[in-house]
Amino acid sequence: MKSLVEAGDLDALETAWMEAVEEGRSAEELAGVLEKLVAAGELNTAETLGWALLAERGEKLSAERMLPEAEAVVTAVAESDELRAQAGEILRAVHGDHEHFEPVFQAAGLLSGQSPRRAFRTLRTCLSIKPGDYLVNRFDDRVVRVRGFDEVLKEFELSDPAGGNIRMECKNLADEFDPADEEDFRVLCQYRPDRLGEMVESDPVGLLIGLCRSRGGQIDAEELKELLVGTHIPSGKWSGWWNRARNAAKKCEYLTLEGRPTVIGYHPGGRTLEEELAGEVESARMPMDKLNLLQRYVREAAGRKVEVREDFVRPLREDLARQAREFARRRPIDALTAALALESAARLGLPPAQETHPSPADLLAEHQNPAEAVATMDAELIPDAVEALAGGEDAADRLAELLPLVSADMLDDVTGRLRLAGREDVVEAAVAQAAARPHELPDVAIWLWRGPAEPPAATPSRVELLGRLLTLMQHVARDEHVDRARRKDIFQKVRSALSADSFASYKKALDEMDEGVAATIKRQVQRSDGLAQAVRGEMLQLLRDRFPALWVSRRVEPWQDESTIYTTQEALDRRQKDFKHLTEVEIPDNAKRIGEAAAHGDLSENAEWSFAMEERDLLRRRQAKMQDELSRARVIQPHDVPTETVGIGSRVRLRRLDDGREIEVAFLGPWDSDVDNRVFSYQTQLAQDLMGREAGEQVRLKLEGDEADYGIEGISSALA
Repeated sequence: MKSLVEAGDLDALETAWMEAVEEGRSAEELAGVLEKLVAAGELNTAETLGWALLAERGEKLSAERMLPEAEAVVTAVAESDELRAQAGEILRAVHGDHEHFEPVFQAAGLLSGQSPRRAFRTLRTCLSIKPGDYLVNRFDDRVVRVRGFDEVLKEFELSDPAGGNIRMECKNLADEFDPADEEDFRVLCQYRPDRLGEMVESDPVGLLIGLCRSRGGQIDAEELKELLVGTHIPSGKWSGWWNRARNAAKKCEYLTLEGRPTVIGYHPGGRTLEEELAGEVESARMPMDKLNLLQRYVREAAGRKVEVREDFVRPLREDLARQAREFARRRPIDALTAALALESAARLGLPPAQETHPSPADLLAEHQNPAEAVATMDAELIPDAVEALAGGEDAADRLAELLPLVSADMLDDVTGRLRLAGREDVVEAAVAQAAARPHELPDVAIWLWRGPAEPPAATPSRVELLGRLLTLMQHVARDEHVDRARRKDIFQKVRSALSADSFASYKKALDEMDEGVAATIKRQVQRSDGLAQAVRGEMLQLLRDRFPALWVSRRVEPWQDESTIYTTQEALDRRQKDFKHLTEVEIPDNAKRIGEAAAHGDLSENAEWSFAMEERDLLRRRQAKMQDELSRARVIQPHDVPTETVGIGSRVRLRRLDDGREIEVAFLGPWDSDVDNRVFSYQTQLAQDLMGREAGEQVRLKLEGDEADYGIEGISSALA
């Protein structure tokens, strides 16, 4: 249009002008064309086009929204009395009910030839202030306060901080002063020092806003420090105050912090959600970063009840599509994450990406180990990844590989899919393995304890599972090959499972056990390093409430203490080796036979399956017994063996009274028994008849199938 003015083609200009007006171009955008017309001596044309714009807008906009349009037109065509009069009518419609409108309007001189810029500034300033308001001198930061307005003299009455009176005519006041908020830093310094001190201590955000207002909207950290340190904040406390103020400012929608040194910016209307997240868009480089940002944006947009802007979310979606495509060969895990993130974004209600990209199923089909790839996904993406895996070729085999890799939260889904695929044997084998060696499949053990949606046929009892979880924690605590992060994760998962729903499953397990099992559980809980103090304390208290006798103190001789099994170190090592063979060889072999038998079809007439299941029950009972015994084992120490009386670890020389024949017997643990060499368990009746007796005593014993009276000739240590 400016070119048309230069060319003198006013007809074409008028057509272009009306098109621009109809398109909604603002008067501020079009004012340059009017100014060029006035400069070219085409005042009438400028006036006509200005009228056309105001007339068109007057049909659509309120008087308040028309005011900036009128100001732009009148400023561009300052010589037009008609346009000034039109602007005056709009001003009257907006401010006519102001008590001092008429004298201020006359003083501003809009209709009497005053510069439009000065006239509008006078009107804006003088019609916006009232008694009690503050004004700041734009040249020297001097602050005055409005006391009133003299309509006769058209002057404002002002006061300075010292109480002195000042009178100023409207135009002069607007030339020198700008209205200021009562918490503008300059106002606080000169009029409200007490409030300034309060803000330093308790409202750093308000203080920063006041400082930004006093500096045209922004202030940098260096200038901020110069203004505050020494005068309002001791130098030694600056660092702490600034850290606190900065953290608070980051959470304020009206402030931004950018650059180095930090520049604090004030936004009176508050930043848009898009403006707040703009910095995070730049830093969101990985697929999960982009998905998290999209989720946060949609969530906060809903919370603020604002529309999701396509121009904000589109670049993030397209970046994810590009990453899914470009990372496929070099970084397959990141590519899969990007493809899954796009599916999550679609569930947010966002349109699909326009760029072509591979699907999660496509990427998994090309991966060397798809099950492992799924297991490495972020927990949020795993359900979609499992869905993609289940839709591919050899889905059942891939799901079988996935089962031992996923968390307890996903096992209902994975095992359900395996059942549908006819692979119940995989589930049964995993359950058997978790029951025998919970440290190998901790998530399966936790899943069984929580209660599967569809419990497998071979699921151990709740009491058995409780013992397995406590054993799991003991194993993990002792195994030096388990890294710290993995150990911490397993401990946390087991604690959460045990304490879930106010220990509901644990309470049910207590109701199902007898006192003997409860004693074993008590020892396991007391010795578990992985249980947090609060969890251990609550478990023991519940156990005490259910089995109070376990806490009754009474003196028990070592050979009568059923809570402890005494043994030599050699015998303990053999027993642990037997337990390891049971759990790592015999039980897995049985689970394998169960799976093979189940694969033959109808279980009701399947003898192999029935025999294998019976064997499984026997092995489980044997495993539980051995596990209980090992938890009670205590190695006999040489210094614990008594020398004056018969006890655990004693060698006793006996003399038969009727024929004088002497024999020696030794009393060790139940796993040390060697009858051929006359080594007996201290738990046998023979041992119990001799325990606690001294040399010289006589006792009737049943020994080697014959009952006779014996004298105790000597006592020594069997460990020597």
